[in-house]
Amino acid sequence: MNIKNNIEILRLDDQARGIGYINNKIVFIPNALVGEIVDIVIVKETTKYFIGNVIKYIKKSSKRIYVNCPYYDKCGGCNLLHMSYSDQLEYKYNKLKNILFKYASIDNDIEVIKNKNNFEYRNKVDLKVNNGLWGYYNNSTHDFISIDKCLIAKSSINKVIKYKKYFKLNNGSIVIRSNYNDEILINITTNEEVFVDIDNLKTHIKLVGIIINDIKYYGENYFIEKFNNKFFKVNYNSFFQVNYMVTKEMINIINKNCVGKVLLDLYCGVGFLGQVIEYKFDKIYGVEINKNSILDAINNSKLNNIKNSYYICSDSSNAYKYIKDDIDTLIIDPPRTGLVKDMVRDVMSFKAKRILYVSCNPISLARDLNQLKDIYNIEKIYLLDMFSNTFHVECVVAMILKEHL
Repeated sequence: MNIKNNIEILRLDDQARGIGYINNKIVFIPNALVGEIVDIVIVKETTKYFIGNVIKYIKKSSKRIYVNCPYYDKCGGCNLLHMSYSDQLEYKYNKLKNILFKYASIDNDIEVIKNKNNFEYRNKVDLKVNNGLWGYYNNSTHDFISIDKCLIAKSSINKVIKYKKYFKLNNGSIVIRSNYNDEILINITTNEEVFVDIDNLKTHIKLVGIIINDIKYYGENYFIEKFNNKFFKVNYNSFFQVNYMVTKEMINIINKNCVGKVLLDLYCGVGFLGQVIEYKFDKIYGVEINKNSILDAINNSKLNNIKNSYYICSDSSNAYKYIKDDIDTLIIDPPRTGLVKDMVRDVMSFKAKRILYVSCNPISLARDLNQLKDIYNIEKIYLLDMFSNTFHVECVVAMILKEHL
């Protein structure tokens, strides 16, 4: 066992790992705070860096708080749980500020939107099933960690975990989703034959549907989500935001930054952002590559009696081929990878009066903003604490076309 002693933590990296040095070589250490001195065991070594796990705290930070999760040291998912909530927000603010300046020379102020419920907020969890046990894989070691409860998951989801005895499932994965009304949709992937005791399970949870290997096993393959008195059909494998309360804050931000007559919603998913805002557009376009999501978007527009929406099933990079209207407000909510190089060019070619860029990855966001700022002014940056107790952040950046000023 390769043990290193008395490593001083000098700063935190973008994944909230402590940073120290061993013989002038950097070492990344999860669950460590600035100023702490630790003994570690090396779990990975490359030519450029080490990764180590703490085996003993020689000196603890006065800012370290008690962690009330029994799986914290093993799971690694909630990598900020040893920080107070105010310290978590400060870390995220500085992280976003530093990344935007480093990669895009952007030094704008950032407005922080707190999560009023920093526990029991996730409406979706993806669990692994290993020999009948349910849990997560550790972020660093990929060891399986069996759990009975997840502190950041909604209580309705934890009820499903509590009553896992009603599932005959030895190995595979199970995705559990919960909506505004605590109704549950379950998606199971496995190579085995599965049996679920539906009758007993329904006495404990509001079960909407179970899907096994993309085939409906019980009920429906979707549920209905509700925001601002509008309803959204969400398919079992469609993307949707995981934090209900913070998503409502995001809606408010987008709503007050809309202008004009025509909206284009790229990576529109189930059509949520384009339909939920109260601002009235003459036309709403949505582009999404996932077929199930675009079908949901069309159904949602009917459900909400939105007659001026048009949805296109296509890669968002092809949007310019189909949409010839002048775009006033453009919403972009891409995957973590952000916009590909040509996509930035295509976005700029629309010359929308306003862009609202929604991102869960500050580095890809900064890379894209570094190009977009050639013709857009960064008007406002919001940090939304969508993923409390983890190092992840959600951002909304409001931009205005320079020639429109």
